[in-house]
Amino acid sequence: MFLPALVVLSTMHYEGDVAAAGGDYLDVPFEVPAGTVEIQITHVDGSDFDILDWGVWQPDGQFRGWGGGNLEDAIIGVDQSSRSYLPGPIAAGTWTVNIGKAKLDADGGHYAIDVVCRDTATLPVLPKAAFDPVVLAAERRWYKGDFHVHSEQSGDATATLDQIVTLARSRGLDFVNLSDHNTTSHHALAAAHQTGHPDLLFLRGAEITTYAGHGNAVGLATYVDHRIGFAGTTIAGLLDAVAAQGALFIVNHPTLDLGDNCIGCAWKHEITAWDRVAGMELLTGEWEVVEHLFTPPAVALWDSILDQSFRIAAIGGSDDHRAGAADAHIGSPTTLVLADNLSEAAIIDGIKHGRTMVMLRGPDDPFVDAHLVTADGALAEIGDDIVDVAHVELPVHVTGGAGMFLQLWRDGIKVDQIAIDSADFTATFEDTPGAADHRYRLEIIDDANRRIVITSHFFVHGIAGEGGGCCGTSRGDLSGLVMLLWLVRRARGGRSRRASAR
Repeated sequence: MFLPALVVLSTMHYEGDVAAAGGDYLDVPFEVPAGTVEIQITHVDGSDFDILDWGVWQPDGQFRGWGGGNLEDAIIGVDQSSRSYLPGPIAAGTWTVNIGKAKLDADGGHYAIDVVCRDTATLPVLPKAAFDPVVLAAERRWYKGDFHVHSEQSGDATATLDQIVTLARSRGLDFVNLSDHNTTSHHALAAAHQTGHPDLLFLRGAEITTYAGHGNAVGLATYVDHRIGFAGTTIAGLLDAVAAQGALFIVNHPTLDLGDNCIGCAWKHEITAWDRVAGMELLTGEWEVVEHLFTPPAVALWDSILDQSFRIAAIGGSDDHRAGAADAHIGSPTTLVLADNLSEAAIIDGIKHGRTMVMLRGPDDPFVDAHLVTADGALAEIGDDIVDVAHVELPVHVTGGAGMFLQLWRDGIKVDQIAIDSADFTATFEDTPGAADHRYRLEIIDDANRRIVITSHFFVHGIAGEGGGCCGTSRGDLSGLVMLLWLVRRARGGRSRRASAR
């Protein structure tokens, strides 16, 4: 095959010091001549201690990619760019490399950048497509997925989309949220893949990675500026920008403080608009490795925010980067979302309404089918607001939990517990909370008191009962009206009349 000779239009070299003070980001402008088809940028920090991040913006201020700590050269082309970067027209003018100060000692650091502009492309063009809002299944049910999956478009990941699909399918998942760091370069690639995979839904996402916390934006269409403190960017503005796209924000690994081993992993934004946060990871990664370290403080933080009357759904994510490797763990944990169908819009709506539960070990954990009886005798679903109830009845059906324990939690406090003594187990929790507003969730623990399943909440707005008190539990005897409603709901495939719309 004939390949045209490459013509180098310009070569440039830039270097300078990076001061530790003066904010977390630094701009380095460079000139791109007319006729450029591909830009290649080599960048180094020249240090075994300092860590610099790298991104590129075009002359009109539009984002062209964030490689973060990628060690390889960044290549930006008209039809194809290297990982983490967006293809598209290349305008002549002043472009910018933006440097993030991920880690510096008190003396600061040093950067060196070499830029080559060519009139010919060198990268093979990969299949890409525009986003198509597909519906892969029409029924309303609980869908299993993983909200925190990285592809090779993240500089620290190696997973191809095909590897992600293979592993997710093998674990029985219905969807994955692609959460590559501070980029949307994976979106067009995933849209092209989606057409060949009618049984696994790719959600558009990005892990918005700041130096004081990370979060997944689910349903994100275009890049949102993650550079807190730079050019007036604030965490409040970031959350508003996510919401403006109709996307949802999930705080990732909020209490995972590993210092330089995971820069910015713990959520440390002192002022957070929690009304703009839809979910929080209660476990990130494999249960066997981190549950005892991660989940208790994450749940405590979650409860403390819910105590302030914010609505935040329970979420889990594997944070998988290596879907093709033996130690990959997509689906551990698994998040279930009660949705009207299997589509991005329906999954987002389910999260927005708090209709989630987390199987902390993975998709084979026990399933909790729980409802709350409303004042008019209907069955409310997880996430519902239930009004004017003096006495709470909460019928529960657990499958696959024999030998474990089912717990009822009210306002972040465990108020009742019962042994699950069969693989197909039913019980009804009862409580008389009084007139105040309350929230209820269910948890399953093992015999070592380790959490296995956590649901999101029912929200009860009660009337004064016979004083506040807890609890009563009936085992295996869903009787009378409650039993009838439960059986009718199951016969209808999971539908019930909701107590109220939120």
